[in-house]
Amino acid sequence: MSSRLVMLEQPSPEVPDNKALDIGITVLSVSLLLISLGALIGMPLNLALLHIVLVSVFSFLLFYGMVEMYRWGRVGQSLWLMTLTSLWVADSLITPVAVYWVFILFFVYLRAFNNWVGLMWVALGLGISIGIQIPSGLSLGAIVGPILSALVVVASNYAFTTIARVSREREQLIDELLATRKQLAETEREAGVSQERERLAHEIHDTVAQGLSSIQMLLHAAERDLDATGLDGEALAAPKRRMETARRAASNSLAETRAMIAALTPAPLKENSLGEALHRIAADFGEASGMVIEVETDGEATQLQMRAEAGLLRIAQGAVSNAVQHSGAGRVRVTLTYNPGEVRLDVVDNGRGFDVAAQGAQPTGLGHLGLDAMRTRAAELGGELVVESAPGGPTAVSVALPGNINRKEEET
Repeated sequence: MSSRLVMLEQPSPEVPDNKALDIGITVLSVSLLLISLGALIGMPLNLALLHIVLVSVFSFLLFYGMVEMYRWGRVGQSLWLMTLTSLWVADSLITPVAVYWVFILFFVYLRAFNNWVGLMWVALGLGISIGIQIPSGLSLGAIVGPILSALVVVASNYAFTTIARVSREREQLIDELLATRKQLAETEREAGVSQERERLAHEIHDTVAQGLSSIQMLLHAAERDLDATGLDGEALAAPKRRMETARRAASNSLAETRAMIAALTPAPLKENSLGEALHRIAADFGEASGMVIEVETDGEATQLQMRAEAGLLRIAQGAVSNAVQHSGAGRVRVTLTYNPGEVRLDVVDNGRGFDVAAQGAQPTGLGHLGLDAMRTRAAELGGELVVESAPGGPTAVSVALPGNINRKEEET
């Protein structure tokens, strides 16, 4: 309930949320209303009392409505403006000084309806302000003055509206930039951690694991050499028992080493294959967003180097994340294709799409850092990332890696 009340208190998107303009209207209103009270001098008592009542009621409704009008809706705001206009006309019949209240009403009309409706109210107020002066005789100043006042108010309101809109867009841009910078820093940190883990896994594989495998082979060779000596079984029992113990210790150590290597690979890739890791990511994003995310694998799956698999996985994560956050899509399809000469990843959504050329022309950091990061990652892997989209959708992100470069070497 409280959140609903907060929403009711917020100005309509059509109304410029500008405190400086409201302060200016308040100062102008107070000044003109105080000047209007100066007309009490020399005024008959009955008219003076009526003037005081009209000024007081107009002031109360004006300042109360400036704060509360956003709660009333369009009908309530229209009734409020009609009441203020009626009070202004009534007081203008008592003293000519009240005609200047129209300057206040011009601003109020546009604060309540910052569109063509507000301009119609301004035109109505302008017509009334000129018509009121007909009985006393119209002059050029009586016509030009209200017209110039209306033009000044309309121009001022347009300027404040534009400034407020630009300010909101700038704040939004700054927020997006900070969020993107945070995301980029997190991505770079994750990339650095992933590369270091991969480096350690390779080092362990190429040193400790290979050394333990060599020890096992040497022990087998030594056992064969012992058998070739022609010694009897009793003489060979003790050395063979020690060699079996050493071989078992080397085997256990090798198993632990391979477990360490597996622990250093990217978490989703512990599922044994890139395809399974993609299914896991799709399930996580789908559960969080409610979006239908499908994963397909075509061709005969081939194991790639850890670096290539991790890179494709990160690109898929980035593309699916963009689709979930920005595309407004209801369905995303991820396709992993193994061809003899390449491995291809395609992420296609049925969202609203965007102008790829226009976004690419933006300064670095304004909305396309995710795509830049994916392009950089693809280039580092010897591939190329292509983005195809247009306003209205769909959007397709594709990356192809040369399979002959990134094939995983067989472990010994």
